[in-house]
This record gives sequence, C-alpha cells and structure tokens, in this order.
Amino acid sequence: MAMTSAQRIQATFSFQEPDRVSYVLPAAMHPAREMGLTIKQYFARPENVIEGQLRLKKKFGNDLLCCYPFAVMEMEAWRGEVIYFEQGPPNAGEPIIRRPEDILQLQPPEVGENRVLQENLVAIRGGKNIVGDATPIAGVVISPFSLPIMQLGFEAYLVLMAERPALIERLLQVNAHYCR
Repeated sequence: MAMTSAQRIQATFSFQEPDRVSYVLPAAMHPAREMGLTIKQYFARPENVIEGQLRLKKKFGNDLLCCYPFAVMEMEAWRGEVIYFEQGPPNAGEPIIRRPEDILQLQPPEVGENRVLQENLVAIRGGKNIVGDATPIAGVVISPFSLPIMQLGFEAYLVLMAERPALIERLLQVNAHYCR
C-alpha cells in the first residue's frame, strides 16, 4: 500500500521500512527558475513559494515542502539589507551592528509584527492548507551562534568573542530569544 510522504518519513525515522525510499530535495530557491522568476521575484510573494514547492513535489516526488527562504531573510527581518544576484543566493549587505555597544540596545524583531517573518508563515500555512498532514513542511531559523556573522561581520564577531565576551553573551541571548 502506498504511504503518504509523512508516513514514509515517519517510518524511516522509526527504523521501519517505508513503501519506498523517502526523497527529500531541500531546494528552497530552485523553484524560481522552474517558474521563470528571479529569486527576488520568487520570494516576494508567499504564493510563489507555495506554488514552487508544490511543483517540486509533483516533478520529483519530493516528500517534503521546504518553506524556508534564503538565510539572509533573517537579516531582512532585523532591518538589514539583502543583496540579490541573478544566479545564486542573496547575501547580506552591511552588518546591522556598526559598533559593539549597539548590542546593548539591540532588540529582536517580533514575529507577529514583522512583514518578512509573517510572509514566511503565510507560505507555510498556505502549503499546509493544500497538503494537510500528508506531507511534512520544513521551516528553519538561523541559530543564535550563526546569526552574529551576518549581524556583525565575521571578523568583528571573532574579535568580540576574544575581546568582549560579555557583549557576545548579550548578543547570543537576544538571538536565542528571537529563535524561540
């Protein structure tokens, strides 16, 4: 008997034999090309993300909808700059923390009031409304330890870890709050 994607993945995680090998293509940006859109256009509307993930499911038999955007979306949620490229993932612009002391005033974005984060949740809910419980949907948040690289820049992050650990501890607490 054919399993749903959710049943197949659950069987695999439970060390049971599924009806076939689970196929998970974690392609968050690739549907843009499939739809004839730039990456910026693709992520501009949650409906595009939903349609793109459903196309991947149909075309490749994907057992998972990957409704997580590019990593730099996290910086956009923090009011950072996103730099888009024709061929490749977006990158972060200038760090949002310009001086180490800025960390003391830093507040995480509130999910309920943040357009970027809300649009991502709309994509997840939209996918869920279509696939129900039959297909798992993956979402992601950048870890509190990885986010500072975009917030500060890599070199500044390393310098602060060595020279001002109390500020890094404060930043990690803010980021952990955001992730929760």
